[in-house]
Amino acid sequence: MENLKIGDVRVKPGTKGHGLFPVAEHPDGSREEIPFVIASGKSAGPTLWLTGCEHGEESLAAAAIIDYMSQLDPRVLKGSVVAFPVLNSTAFNVKQRYSPIDSFDFSRAYPGFENGWLAQQVAHKVIGLISETADYVINVHNGIPGLLEVSPYCIAHYENQGDWESTIKGFTESFLIDKIVHWYGSSSEKGARTSTMSAAVMKLGIPIFVPEIGPDNKSGLQKGVQGFENTMRFLKMIPGKPRRLAKYQSFPDMVHLFPVRGGVFSSYVNLNDSVKKGQKLCAIRGYGGEITEEMEAPAAGVILDVWSNPVIGSGDFFAYGIGTFEPFKQPWP
Repeated sequence: MENLKIGDVRVKPGTKGHGLFPVAEHPDGSREEIPFVIASGKSAGPTLWLTGCEHGEESLAAAAIIDYMSQLDPRVLKGSVVAFPVLNSTAFNVKQRYSPIDSFDFSRAYPGFENGWLAQQVAHKVIGLISETADYVINVHNGIPGLLEVSPYCIAHYENQGDWESTIKGFTESFLIDKIVHWYGSSSEKGARTSTMSAAVMKLGIPIFVPEIGPDNKSGLQKGVQGFENTMRFLKMIPGKPRRLAKYQSFPDMVHLFPVRGGVFSSYVNLNDSVKKGQKLCAIRGYGGEITEEMEAPAAGVILDVWSNPVIGSGDFFAYGIGTFEPFKQPWP
């Protein structure tokens, strides 16, 4: 094994290192840098990338990556792990979803531009590194604390159906989350997400999936650390036999529901509930107490995301994410 180098940091086989990777410059001339941790194994193997915090308030994703990397023993590692736990550092440092510098949705900034918005510049640098070094990528997300709860699920992104069985299936299922949303073919989600990291990495021919961990910090952290460890066993990067769950639930599509009215939000359903098409999901009440809107499920499926704040606005984040049992071919509600 050769020494592994990211930026100015070089690590020898069987060791770990960390540093800051320069990605842009601020108006005062200071460098915008994002933190990374790398582990280099003593023997040959694949290079696995772990990324988190495209959205600045999703600190659970960053914590799970850092926690796992801190306990990973590079002396028993085959191959290498490159971890960027905080991609969107300017948003992360002020605990906001988007950077106060450009207010750009980092998760829609790919493949990026060398002279674009800050998010696009960072995405450009990250994709460049991924194309040079990665064999596999796991891009971790989580819910919005105090606003949106998620049932743990994975999103698998692939272009050809044959790729699922040959390359993506075992990799994704090894994370030990039993719900998998498929971005494939005519999926409405895939059509709306061509500027994601998944889309950019997929075009490079590198397998990638997105775990949404949660719903709470404790169980989400456990899900993340457990997933990293089992996936690395699946890839034969660390010793041990990988586990496989007895059953996985697959969703050929996913749809997000946005409210029209604002007010007090009362959900009739919970995470992981199965719903029927046309089923009423919640009431939104005006401040006089009257119900101004009752949202309905546009398709049958399972509740994977639910708004958890007691109030909601029509310009807020989505109220529900539903993993549908059939491809969703209607216009988004």
